[in-house]
Amino acid sequence: MRYFCDAIRLTKLIFMMNLKLLLATGALFAVASQAQTNTTPEPDNWYVGLGGGLHSSFLRYSDLNEDIYPTKRLSNGGAFAIFAQGECGDKHQYAIRPELTYTHRGGKLKDIGSGLYDEVSGMSYYALNGLKDIRYSLSAHYIDIRVPLIYQFGKKESALRPYVYVAPILGFCVGGKIKAEMQYEEGKDSYSYAGYAMDLSKKNMSSVYFAGAVGAGLKWQVKVGEHTCYLGAEVMYEHGFTNTYGEEKDGKAVPVVFPAPLPQGTKVNGTRCMSGFELRVNVGIPLSVFKKKAPAPAPIVETPAPVPAPVPAPAPAPVVEKKEKPCYSLEEITAMMAKGESVEGPSICAINDAINFDSGKSEIKAESFEYLNRLAETLVRTNAKIKVKGHTDNRGSADFNMNLSNERAKAVMNYLVKRGVSPSKLSYQGYGMTLPLTENETEEGRSLNRRVEFEIMK
Repeated sequence: MRYFCDAIRLTKLIFMMNLKLLLATGALFAVASQAQTNTTPEPDNWYVGLGGGLHSSFLRYSDLNEDIYPTKRLSNGGAFAIFAQGECGDKHQYAIRPELTYTHRGGKLKDIGSGLYDEVSGMSYYALNGLKDIRYSLSAHYIDIRVPLIYQFGKKESALRPYVYVAPILGFCVGGKIKAEMQYEEGKDSYSYAGYAMDLSKKNMSSVYFAGAVGAGLKWQVKVGEHTCYLGAEVMYEHGFTNTYGEEKDGKAVPVVFPAPLPQGTKVNGTRCMSGFELRVNVGIPLSVFKKKAPAPAPIVETPAPVPAPVPAPAPAPVVEKKEKPCYSLEEITAMMAKGESVEGPSICAINDAINFDSGKSEIKAESFEYLNRLAETLVRTNAKIKVKGHTDNRGSADFNMNLSNERAKAVMNYLVKRGVSPSKLSYQGYGMTLPLTENETEEGRSLNRRVEFEIMK
């Protein structure tokens, strides 16, 4: 219960100390939102990124006389990370984020010297030397290996996605200090003296640290060109399991020994573990940003061969031009039927927004019904079988586009059935982005490729 209350007080203190950081983060998200359109491109599966923020920690003692050693728990420092994040699942709801993190951890306590007496004079050691108390602080630097396992809420295309995670943490102490600050009091005056500091070693600090963490955050997906980047803000609680005392003797911690006139070490038994809170901002960039587009092939310049003198040739026999067009408009097919020409074989293409859908959805928009009604009237007058074929541009993953084109083709077929076309004459299939009419480098080209075709079967 004591630790729970301490955690509540620490949470409140951390929030107040990081108000400016939260405001700066909010301003950053506001700028990003200005660059975002109504829809977000298909998110990538892998990201790389950077993170940074505040790490506040405290020490948990298993055996400490609070009357002699009142604790001042909170120690603040930074946390900076590089990470890679992989996402999977239909909604990208699962993610793993291996990261390498620099973290500052530590804690503080106060030694008021109660019960510490000089053997010769019988006086309090601190009273004999004019000491009020001695304040110890531990400041350690760690390189962490963290592996957060993340669950994300909402749709993968949503601009805002909350998430939660759990994470094992393996830390390696790479340096730091233990400091002692002496507080003197003479009459009504009090002053402090820096005292002594000593570098951490294996005798006073364990080099390996293991902890578990739980966290929650909010990810803001931002459209940047054809890519989806993200900004994230998260808060984490960390619970250490490692005894950070470097050595023990007879089951007791080895005291930290400072030079005279300081007392010969803090007489602390038991274990000393760390816990803390972390407030961090992350920036993720998809790996697709770093993929280079294939350069356009260089034009082949050929030297023209000498042109021989023309030889008169006999006039060619008249040739009846065959239909070579891969795609006809509804009006062209209707005109062919009126002339009595066969319409079996060619396809009817619905392009230039004739049949519209919301981005990433398969529900037909109402403005498309007039075109589909005219098409149904035309199809009722022929005995040919019709295959509804759905196509997309190249934005988004191959699996996503294949499923989307199939659902859209199915939706169009069902509408034609409702308008009187016999189901026995209809079938459907989605082709995703595999059969483009033209290149996807321009919006005009993508519009032509994002189409529905009606192949008239023999």
